[in-house]
Amino acid sequence: MARLIRSDQAKQLGFLLEQPEEVLIEFCKFAIEYINAGVNDKKCTVAAKKLSSTYETVRSALEALVGLLIDSTKLALSEREFYTAIASSLENINEKQSEILWQFVISKRNLVDNVLRASCQDELYFRELEWRIEGRIASRRQRSQASPVIKMKFHLDKECVSEYREKVGVYSPADGAKDSPNQLDQTRREVLAETDPIMLQHMIQVLEQALLDARTRRVRNYVRPTQS
Repeated sequence: MARLIRSDQAKQLGFLLEQPEEVLIEFCKFAIEYINAGVNDKKCTVAAKKLSSTYETVRSALEALVGLLIDSTKLALSEREFYTAIASSLENINEKQSEILWQFVISKRNLVDNVLRASCQDELYFRELEWRIEGRIASRRQRSQASPVIKMKFHLDKECVSEYREKVGVYSPADGAKDSPNQLDQTRREVLAETDPIMLQHMIQVLEQALLDARTRRVRNYVRPTQS
């Protein structure tokens, strides 16, 4: 399982674990406000004075708490997995604090999931790939063997459409008219890339590993609600 809490994040959360449980609960509520409306500098300043701390410490702890909520949602952790993850990263956490954090995470999971899905609406989808290999076959001036270069052009689109869409015709469901080329160009993007055989092989290995990871139960549990 991927590490849920980084070392710097654990240090920031450690500040909250040193406080009474009521303070941890208030910070959980504060974190929801942070997600909905951004950081509230005034509340951070007031909290810092009450806890005899600094604004930077309070804000860092708040952001670490928000990060915990987001990462837990992305990984779709079960209750047991969550407890195991925080116990291995947060040394001084007690049972009651663990329960507070879990209730915080599970009660706001749908909210965070909706925010993440909304933020991904402008993601680019893969449509097509063009590639070619370039290299010098022989040269008297070049003593060492030249490595070939692989050039690629990625065709991306903001709309997730079928690869056969243009072959069968693109129609608007509202008026039945075909989309103009200018309308299609507004959603498309082309990205040029260049690499060598060694790096290309590494990229292939990374993509193959990603495909294997996509078949795991944890990934399926996260993808299923986003497709509903």
